[in-house]
Amino acid sequence: MDVQGDFVQTIANVGSTMIILLCTFIKVPQIMHIKQKQSAKGIYLQAILLEVSGFTIIALYNYTNQYTLITYLEYPIVLLQVYTMFYYVLKYKSMLHLPRVHICIFIYFSILAAFMTGLLPKVLLSYLMPLCPPLNGFAKITHMYGIIKAANADAVSLTTWIISVSANCARIFTVYVDSADWRLMANFIVSTTLGSGVLTSAIYYKRKTALQQRQEAKTHSHSD
Repeated sequence: MDVQGDFVQTIANVGSTMIILLCTFIKVPQIMHIKQKQSAKGIYLQAILLEVSGFTIIALYNYTNQYTLITYLEYPIVLLQVYTMFYYVLKYKSMLHLPRVHICIFIYFSILAAFMTGLLPKVLLSYLMPLCPPLNGFAKITHMYGIIKAANADAVSLTTWIISVSANCARIFTVYVDSADWRLMANFIVSTTLGSGVLTSAIYYKRKTALQQRQEAKTHSHSD
């Protein structure tokens, strides 16, 4: 039984390592797209704020509960990427100079530091964790809404969402093996389900756009 348990744990550790490696560039395609276009059109600031909130709570919850670093390292890594994307979105929406933006950023990092140093009790995070599934859910629903409303997914990176769905799905298994924490597992189940919805929507509208472009090209060739 111990041998079987060690084998399962090894598989979970390998899975965790692969997830972390994949997540080191999960947001990079979206960041590069924003930089190249020098535009944040179609990017919902609300979705980014929801992601930051959810990722921060999960990272702090794992950190303060002293869970194995390998089971949540992707969250600090992804947060750094989301911070970068947030900066460019604020820049291209001409919001960097707003005083309320600087105040909110200061408050955010003050709370972050307070939890990490123990000034705020970690028990608060246990009450905040149940909010993560709806936070992540609303973030993904917002992404989906943007795609469907525009009937266009050109600004969406399929690579980012494929990695996201795969990582969240794998995390259900690794968290179950490491801690079986139902709060974390519920979050990953919701993220996997709704992330699949975003990915499906993006694939549908990318194919639809490609088909329209081919039809237009054929029309022009016939008219010539």
